[in-house]
Amino acid sequence: MSRSNRREDVLSLQLGLERAWQPRDGSNVTYLHTSRAAVNLNHRLLARLEAENAQLRGSAVELLLQIQALRDGAT
Repeated sequence: MSRSNRREDVLSLQLGLERAWQPRDGSNVTYLHTSRAAVNLNHRLLARLEAENAQLRGSAVELLLQIQALRDGAT
């Protein structure tokens, strides 16, 4: 995923959150209103983050195994 796509996603999410927290009736009480588009965007972003997290965990495990192998070889 390119950096510009991430930036666009973040800006879209920020705009959606700003709109979601605007009072509906002009009062000081703030209601959370989440549109279907914002929910769909959140689900896509969550899925993307979970995939990246799984990939990073796999990389971390590989690195730990390599470190362990290096240590075992040094002794």
